[in-house]
Amino acid sequence: MNNPGANVVVFACNWDGLSCIEAAAQKGLSYPASVKVIRVSCLSRVHSGLILKAFELGANGVMLLGCNPGGCHFEIDADLIEREYEKTRNILGLLGLQKERLALTRLSGGDGAGFVKRVTNFIAGIEQAEPVTSR
Repeated sequence: MNNPGANVVVFACNWDGLSCIEAAAQKGLSYPASVKVIRVSCLSRVHSGLILKAFELGANGVMLLGCNPGGCHFEIDADLIEREYEKTRNILGLLGLQKERLALTRLSGGDGAGFVKRVTNFIAGIEQAEPVTSR
């Protein structure tokens, strides 16, 4: 099923993640309007309940967009983000949702082209996945 309007929520860290989105806009690069960006101070502040709420409210996919490991402005251990990401993917599996509907993406600051490529590929993967029949 081709759904060009797949709803994707992107939780973007205030630093490298958001700078990628801003760089894409400055370069005139586009991505689907169905992508909703939520700025957070750091991905370590995003917990499984928040991610699951995005799905509950109709998101077809959620992307966590943050700094490269070792590049966090808050010097938060990357393991914290990884653990929450893996925990949430396991919960999605228990709920009958494909784990691939949640992505952890780390890019260097200002990589607008990288963001557009990653979010476009993520949406393509969601569109090819089996549709969610009930929530």
